[in-house]
Amino acid sequence: MNTMRVSPDGLLRLSIDELLSLPIHHLMSAVDVDLVVPRRAVCGCETTISGYTEWVSASRPAVSIGWDWHIRLWTAQRPFAWARLGQPRSNVMLVYSTGNDTGWQKNLELLSTVVDALPWQEQLSQSVTALLPSH
Repeated sequence: MNTMRVSPDGLLRLSIDELLSLPIHHLMSAVDVDLVVPRRAVCGCETTISGYTEWVSASRPAVSIGWDWHIRLWTAQRPFAWARLGQPRSNVMLVYSTGNDTGWQKNLELLSTVVDALPWQEQLSQSVTALLPSH
């Protein structure tokens, strides 16, 4: 792997193979309390729970990938699932084997694939549950 350096624009330029070779670990997650709108208690009323999460590498400089999430309602057999909401944010610009940037849109598409391959739902469930007050 090339020595990682921060480019003048603040991004780390890595190939997809270099990124995939870096272990990425959960740093933090939180619930977006600003989006919780008080409503009258109505039976059967759908609520929205969402938040954000940040994952980092142990490398120096650190790779950082964050994204928003929400709980998506499913069926009675599987009442909900954690889902990524939108595209990730990162300090990484992926590059082709030629060293040229993939371009921002392609970069976000590839980073979305990387995020979706991480076991983030289980970690997020534990982290968000730990934030809840115990009764």
